Parts: sequence; C-alpha cells; structure tokens
Amino acid sequence: MHLAYSFRLLLLIALVLALTACAPHPGAGNWQADAENAMKISRINVVFEGTADFYTPGREDSIRRCFWAAIGERSLQFQCVQSDNTDIKETYQFFVSPTGKAELKQNEQLIGVFNKIPYQADNKKQSSSKQKMEQK
Repeated sequence: MHLAYSFRLLLLIALVLALTACAPHPGAGNWQADAENAMKISRINVVFEGTADFYTPGREDSIRRCFWAAIGERSLQFQCVQSDNTDIKETYQFFVSPTGKAELKQNEQLIGVFNKIPYQADNKKQSSSKQKMEQK
C-alpha cells in the first residue's frame, strides 16, 4: 500500500515537472515591427515548435526561414536561411523585455524593435469560411 502511494506521488511529481518544462518561451508568438527598419521586416512569427519566419510588407511568403533555440530566459537565437537563396545562412538574436517588446539584433547591431501581437487566424481561412457560411 505504501509502495503504491509512493509510486503515484513520484509519478505526479514527474508529470508536473514535465509540464512545467513545456511552458512556451516568452519569445514565441507573433511580433510586429515598431517602426520601419533597414531589413524592412514588418513581422516575425516565432512558433513554439522551434521555427520562425520573417516577413516584409507586400510579400506573402517569408524572407527568412529560421530555427530557434533559447539562449536565455528571455532571449532566442535564430539560425536562418534566406528564402530566395538557402545557401546564405544568417544568425540573429531576439531579446524579449518583460513589457512585451523585443529587439532583433545581428552581430550586436540592432535591426528593429518589435511588439508582441495577439494571435490572428489566417485572413484567407476566415474569409473562406465566411463565404461558405454566406452561401448556405
């Protein structure tokens, strides 16, 4: 009886630790540029699963495709390739402040400041669903 209780308690502790370790990084999410920047990046999408994409205005596909890793409690490192030329590899750092702003840097040079924005579903999916509803 005592052994079964100890086993359950140990299992519960392991489960709690596993779930705690899976909390999303503060850098995960959708980020919008505070102002125009030299690279003309308007938006960065950082996905919890370890990928990120950089977008510019007027272009649907991303200009950089990246893998990211946490390098600190509030910072990420992006390993990216250019979408137009995957032979060109680049490294960026993303530093998130507690206020919901983040700085994108390359070689310690500031590229831009970004604000975290709420998740928005793809407009195409929304309009497609809306059109289907209107047709019924």
